[in-house]
Amino acid sequence: MPEEERKLTDADIDAIVDRFENKVAERFYGDLGRGVWGVVWKAIVAIIVGIAAYGSLKGMK
Repeated sequence: MPEEERKLTDADIDAIVDRFENKVAERFYGDLGRGVWGVVWKAIVAIIVGIAAYGSLKGMK
């Protein structure tokens, strides 16, 4: 039984490349978003701890 040689058309290649680009962009922006929210969360915690420390020092006077 001879094997049929399969060939990709330009439309097939364009569809594959478009899908790949979309997947890479989704992952990049997803990771970027998690990184930004991580930094924001750390800043919020630092501000809360700073306010608490300031309040405790002011109460000691």
